[in-house]
Amino acid sequence: MDAVTKKSIPGWIILLLITPVYFFSNLQKVIIPGAVFDELQQMFTLDAAGVTRIGAMFLGVYAVSQLIIGVLVDRYGGARVIISGGTLFCIGSILSAFGFSLELLYFSRLLTGFGAASIYLSMVKEIGRVAGSKLPLVLGVATIIGYAGAITGASPFIAGVDKFGYFTMVLGSGIIMTLFYLAYVAVAVRDNFPSVERSVKFSIPAYLNVFKSRQNVALMLSVGISFGTYFALQSTIGKKFLEDFCHLSPSASGLVLTVTMIIATVNGFIAANVSSWINNRRRPLVIFSGIGCLAGALLILAGVWQNTGAFLPVAGMIVMAFAGNIAPIFVAVLKESNPEHSFGTSVCVCNAFAYAVSAGFGAGAGKLMDIFPPETIEGIKIYGKNSYLLVFAVLAAVAVIAGLLSLLIRETYGKPFTTTETQD
Repeated sequence: MDAVTKKSIPGWIILLLITPVYFFSNLQKVIIPGAVFDELQQMFTLDAAGVTRIGAMFLGVYAVSQLIIGVLVDRYGGARVIISGGTLFCIGSILSAFGFSLELLYFSRLLTGFGAASIYLSMVKEIGRVAGSKLPLVLGVATIIGYAGAITGASPFIAGVDKFGYFTMVLGSGIIMTLFYLAYVAVAVRDNFPSVERSVKFSIPAYLNVFKSRQNVALMLSVGISFGTYFALQSTIGKKFLEDFCHLSPSASGLVLTVTMIIATVNGFIAANVSSWINNRRRPLVIFSGIGCLAGALLILAGVWQNTGAFLPVAGMIVMAFAGNIAPIFVAVLKESNPEHSFGTSVCVCNAFAYAVSAGFGAGAGKLMDIFPPETIEGIKIYGKNSYLLVFAVLAAVAVIAGLLSLLIRETYGKPFTTTETQD
């Protein structure tokens, strides 16, 4: 057993209580508006742009918060940050159930987004403190549990909304999550918090230095676009598209999203193993991510253009799921391309960009959909071929950027960054 773990046996209990909170942070990323797109249209008489704006607000604040939370975690430790951010997360998650006004929903999603951003980085910090050399193994298990939240937010949550309604499912998930959070706090406050690292401060130049490396910029744009566009489909417009254009039922649409989320979850581990099998080469997997994003977008676009039904669009979404998550490779390339003192900052900046793409594409897709008038049936706006043709034509155009920039990535062969290297 590591010396670190001997000093903090209760720390393992703390980790067991953090992971369910992380589960619910991933659940919250995909359920509003992804799982309840039509319900939100009916509740607030919204067009597509109005609904996607709700998701964009959550993902936007989540993206920006990455830059703030990273510094706070290094300065104050994971436990302090997760206790503060988790409080906002609980409040926002519960308030999201109450449809008294659209303004209240906006406010609740902003709280939830900021709170959710604090969970992952705080969890990683705590795992590093408690697990010692077992960090990769423990983080891998925690990641699987966390991604299970996004999987649950697809088909199972959609089925629950269909049976019990929006209010019951959103409120119920918020209350259950709050109970796990309170259990975590009750145990965490009994442990010794690490001392405050007063030398860690916000530094604008540190963020700007990330963009001085062509490797960082190419990787951030390529992988960020690939993940961001996939996640926008998963969390914002995917279910709506599958129901409107592919004529799938809510349960069938949820099943598709569940499958794509499972693929994305498992693919992180597959990518890491493939890289190991090919002598720690990273570049082929980054290229696969960029080209795969473009291939998936073109498949969906072709399906819409030719009215093929669900087959080609679903195939395209599956390809994008495989391409969208190569997180272990993404982080490895950043670590092998940046000095140690700027590695954490580069991860925060690039991660923030990926979620900013999700927010931007999700919001933009809603505006594009509304260019062509929808058909209204029982209070639900149904969008047709022209709306989705425009959305996925733009997606394919953006994916071209990801594909081209992936070709510019320099191979690192798993070698650590040395002071003799240049970031260019």
